[in-house]
Amino acid sequence: MPRSPDRGDAPLLCAHNLVLSLPPLPPLRVPDLIVPSSSLVAILATGQDGPPILTRALLETLAGNRRVESGSVFFLDRELGRSAPGWAREQGLSLLAPEEGYDAAKSVEENLRRSAGSSLPLWIFPFLPLEESLSVEAGRLSPVERRWLALGCALAPRPRLLLLERPLEGLPRLPREALLERLLRISLEEGIAFCFTAEPSPLLHTAATSAYRIASGLLAAD
Repeated sequence: MPRSPDRGDAPLLCAHNLVLSLPPLPPLRVPDLIVPSSSLVAILATGQDGPPILTRALLETLAGNRRVESGSVFFLDRELGRSAPGWAREQGLSLLAPEEGYDAAKSVEENLRRSAGSSLPLWIFPFLPLEESLSVEAGRLSPVERRWLALGCALAPRPRLLLLERPLEGLPRLPREALLERLLRISLEEGIAFCFTAEPSPLLHTAATSAYRIASGLLAAD
């Protein structure tokens, strides 16, 4: 069953007046960023306007894994900078980077069980094509299948909000479209919100609930 929003129409995550400094790159200013419940929010940037080190720093700041230099980030109406370390993660705010998410030496089933806390997260199988590969060692999967597994492991504990670093990057067109369609279905049917970084594309404008773009050192609504 889809989850109901916890606090009416209040956003799950919002950031105000952030400034990220990563010399020698110019500072990135984020006046406002809002991630509502059950939404699909895209942060769009070309490699020139938003190099990986910059977009990763932004996601790490939103996840509470990086200290806020200026401004504030609120998750479930609670300011991360004034909360105990790890509080947001315990409440369901997760960050998945491209090289993370699973143990290559373990089977798909072992990875999913470990991520879910021992039980197999059966609810993800209608969304992600993993059920037929449960006995396969993760390291023997194809690159596309490993992307599904990383996402499955991140979703196994049912986070409220999952931040994704460039989840579509490197995928052929059809798997890229399939992944985006599955994220949208999970958001709509399970009430999980997603916020991810990506290269700009017409497809994202169609699928995303809202989109922001990084340009000239500023993140603004697109």
